Amino acid sequence: MTYKIQEFSQITGLSPYTLRFYEKEGLITVNRDQNNIRIYDEQNKEWIDFFLHLKKTGMTIEDLKQYIDWWHEGDATNQNRLALLQKQKQIALNEMRQIQEGIDMLDYKIEKYQKKVDASRKK
Repeated sequence: MTYKIQEFSQITGLSPYTLRFYEKEGLITVNRDQNNIRIYDEQNKEWIDFFLHLKKTGMTIEDLKQYIDWWHEGDATNQNRLALLQKQKQIALNEMRQIQEGIDMLDYKIEKYQKKVDASRKK
C-alpha cells in the first residue's frame, strides 16, 4: 500500500513539515511518482515506527543518521549497529533511574505534606 504525504501524516501522527524535514536530513528515504509527488509505503511506516521509538529513548539525530548509514552498508555493520543500540539502551536506562529517583523524592515529600495536612484538619 502507498500513501501521499497527507495520508502518511495522519497514519504516523507526524506533520507533513516534519516528514519533509526528516527526508531532508536523510532520516527517511521516500520514493516519488512521475509527477515528483512523495509516495510513502509500508517500509517507510516500519522505519518511522522504529525511528520514533529510538527518538523516545533520546537518541540523537546524529546517531540516527549513523544507524541509517550503517543499515545501508549492510550486514558488515551489524556489530556497529548492535553497539549503538546497546549504548542507547544504557543511556535510556540511566535516564529512567534518574526519573525514578525524582519520583521517589516527590512521593516522600507528598507523604510528608499529606500527613501535615491531615494533622491540621484533625485540630
